[in-house]
Order: sequence, then structure tokens, then C-alpha cells
Amino acid sequence: MFGKKSFPLAIDIGSHAVKLVQLVQGKNGTSLGRLGMASLAYGAVSDGAVLEHEEVMRAVEELVSAEKIKEKKVAVGISGKAAIIKTILVPPAEGIAAEEAVAAEADQILPFSIDEARLRSQKIRKVEVDGETMDEYLIIAVRKKAIADTIDLFKHLKFEPMLVDLNFLAIESAYALSGMDEDGEPTALVDIGASETMIHIVQGSRTLMTRYVPLGGASVTQKIGENLKVNRLEAEGIKTGSKPSPSPRAVADAIRSEVERLARELGRTYQMHAQAYPEFQVRRMVLSGGGVHLDGLPGYLAASLDIPVELIEPFRKVDVPSNSFDPDFVDLLSPIAAVGAGLAWRAMAAA
Repeated sequence: MFGKKSFPLAIDIGSHAVKLVQLVQGKNGTSLGRLGMASLAYGAVSDGAVLEHEEVMRAVEELVSAEKIKEKKVAVGISGKAAIIKTILVPPAEGIAAEEAVAAEADQILPFSIDEARLRSQKIRKVEVDGETMDEYLIIAVRKKAIADTIDLFKHLKFEPMLVDLNFLAIESAYALSGMDEDGEPTALVDIGASETMIHIVQGSRTLMTRYVPLGGASVTQKIGENLKVNRLEAEGIKTGSKPSPSPRAVADAIRSEVERLARELGRTYQMHAQAYPEFQVRRMVLSGGGVHLDGLPGYLAASLDIPVELIEPFRKVDVPSNSFDPDFVDLLSPIAAVGAGLAWRAMAAA
């Protein structure tokens, strides 16, 4: 008798929480198998680096235990800060010749040996340089050590990592999973995390630009603390609504000031992109990450930048069994679980 096919878990380790997603493929299509989140102690993960392994392991084990999961294959994400993202120019070539030319050029500009990295390249366009036609490539180089450290962490937890990918590429996969990219228009995928915001501009399956800015939910928490003269834990509770605010206006002012700073950085990024790629003007913004639930954020960004803004819906075309999931919980967690959704989709296809 054939056993029931198993599907990998996708685990995303963020600064504030660990998110778990599992997608399964059945005769009726793709459905949501697992979805959960476990909080992390402050400082356990910072700037994409795991600083307190025991705390991360506790959160992962809490999720797995709560869901009564026995699956051992996992897909995991690593911070985009583990990667170097650059554009290079090489003479036109195809096949192995093009690969060798890209690798040789990358070796000249990377701050570490190409032998220490996993290199991914993507041709963007042809450009004229001093009357000569050149191919422009986007290269993504990830240190092998960052991948190895992630694999070691999950092997210690008795898991079998089958896929390790960069978070911004996982969000790109979640965007494709959602079906929101059907028109193929240049789109800014903006992930608002705790300590940073990622701006990943794509057109269809092409990456055009990726940039990180040091603004996120933590800066809002800090501003609330300063305005109300309370500690970080109290400020975080007030921000999330779990604690009453002694001054709703002060909280609103704190959120508005940080959102204004974020809007300025987004505008600056769009200007940089427009100068580099005038033929690929950004047509809309799709938000993900824990910061999407800041009061009034989508509307403010849309008005400030004069661009349509949506929240990502990674499970929009996925069957969500009503007997297993609370729809409100799925709606709330969907944009926060975008990395996990993208990882799960890729892992399911590879299973």
C-alpha cells in the first residue's frame, strides 16, 4: 500500500516571531495544511542573525508541538542581508560563455571570494555603453556559511532542510502564488519587518532592484516609548493594542512620524529606480510583514506616493479548509506569513 504523500514545512524566523506554513497538493488543488506563529524574546534575532539559538529552538518546538507535526523536511528562509545584490555588465554571450563571463565579473566586485558564495544571475536588459552593446545582469551572491549555519540550526532540531532561500525571493514566490502578478506590471514588494523594511521591485519573474532601509515596527515602538515616557515592553503593547494607551493622540503622532519617514525612503527608492530603469516605472506597491497592520499605513503610503497600495494575499488562490482554520486568523496572519507562504509553495512543488 502506498503511504500518504508528505509535504515540507516552511519556517520563517523573524525578529519578533517564528512563522510556520505548510501547503499541500491534493486532487482538488493546493490547500493550506498548517499556519502558525510563535513569539520570540526580544533580541533573540537581530538584523536577520540568530543571536539566541535556544530561544529560536524553543519557539520552533512550540509551533511543532502545538500543531502535532511529525513532518521533518523543512524549507527555511534567510535574511537578504546575507546576500550581495549588484548589477554588472558583460559582453553579449549565451550558455556557458555567458555564465563564465558573469562569474568572472562577479569575482571582481564581490567583497569575498566567489568560491565562498552561491551565485545566482538574471539577465535584465541590453544597454549601450560607449557605443558598445552590453548585457546587464542582476547578480545575487549568498555566503555559503550563512546557508550552512541555517542548515546546522535545523539539523540540531532533528529537521531535514531541503530548501534554503533568501526572504525577498520567498516573498516574490508568495506574490506569484497569490496570482496578484497576473498583469506583469512593475511592482514594489515592500516587506515591513521589525528592524528594517525591504523594497524588492519586480516585473513578472524579473528582479529589478532590492534595497533595505533601517526602518520598521521597532522604530515605531521606540517613538511611542519616547512620546509616552514608557519602557519598550509597554510601548510594544500599546502599539499592538494589547495595552491601553494613556494618550491615543501621542500614539497616533508616533505612528504618523515613522510612516512619514518610511514614505520618504520609499519615494527615494522609486526615484533611484526610475533613473536606472525609466522604461520600468513602478505601477503599484504590495505590502507584507508585521508592520502592515500599523494604523492607516496602506492609505497613507498610497496618498503620499500617489500609487495603488495593497496587502499581499498569499492564500488568495489556496483552499483554506473552514473546519481547520479561523478565516479571521488567516486574514490577519497572511501578510505576516508571506515569506513562509513563498517557501512552502516552492517546497511543495519540489516534494
